[in-house]
Amino acid sequence: MEDPEYQRLYEEAGIELRVALEITKAREAAKMSQRKLADAIKTKQQTVSRIERGAQNVTIETLDRIARALHRNLQVRFI
Repeated sequence: MEDPEYQRLYEEAGIELRVALEITKAREAAKMSQRKLADAIKTKQQTVSRIERGAQNVTIETLDRIARALHRNLQVRFI
């Protein structure tokens, strides 16, 4: 996020892509593969891949399962 161009593109991306990027970063930080995450949230690896590409609409419930599997807390805020 230190790169101004990256920051600009991130801010211009749709919410789906921003959420997808956050999920990918959290999964990689947890050193977890897409398949392991999929197993943890009881879905298929292909679904996790679609989520991480921003091509899959996810519910709050799914986001919560992902957060728990990654040992994170889900926080939704209106600013």
